[in-house]
Amino acid sequence: MKAPRVGSAAVLVLLGSGCVSAYKPPTMAAPHAVLKLRRTYDSRGGTTLREEAFVDGHPAFYAQDSVETAQAARTDAILVHPRAAEIRIATAFFHTEMRAVQETYTVQVPYTTTETYNCGSGTSYQTCTRMVTQSRTETRFRTVIRPVEVSDGSCAAALWIAPTNGGAYLLDHEFVQNGLCRVACFEQTPGAEPGTFTNRPCPVPSPQDVQKALDDR
Repeated sequence: MKAPRVGSAAVLVLLGSGCVSAYKPPTMAAPHAVLKLRRTYDSRGGTTLREEAFVDGHPAFYAQDSVETAQAARTDAILVHPRAAEIRIATAFFHTEMRAVQETYTVQVPYTTTETYNCGSGTSYQTCTRMVTQSRTETRFRTVIRPVEVSDGSCAAALWIAPTNGGAYLLDHEFVQNGLCRVACFEQTPGAEPGTFTNRPCPVPSPQDVQKALDDR
């Protein structure tokens, strides 16, 4: 099996992070665990595949490729802090169509109004009025032709893990069909043969550790 890439998420996550701050992974020199993200697809659709992984709600991995790449299993790896965390993987197939959509825009519209000012001289003061031109912002609508993303199937699944310092874990995400996917986690220990691993179910965090992780968000 091709070795998973470690560290690619730091570059790719910027493309899909949106308004949520990106996950801040530990460095190799700091306490950390390795989390491998393996994705397989029983069905496909559209022209493009988008894959995202989130750690405690923060984007930690992003990739977008042609749908043909979903024909084989895909594995990447990220570094995670050795503490309880919720891992969520979301995958989506889509294609793009040119469609007429309505968008809003603003314009500055001039208008005439009156204002008052102090006038007169010496000891004779009075209030005068004059016409002035000001502007206001107005929202308008227009129809434009734009590329629109059309869904051809998507799914997301999440689970909690309790990684330990120096541990290696495999998160296996299987896309079955639109709206149906499975995710499982395995703790990996070196096998008898070089490059092989023995898999066992990942340790599950205690309710107290889960609550602490939620409170720290």
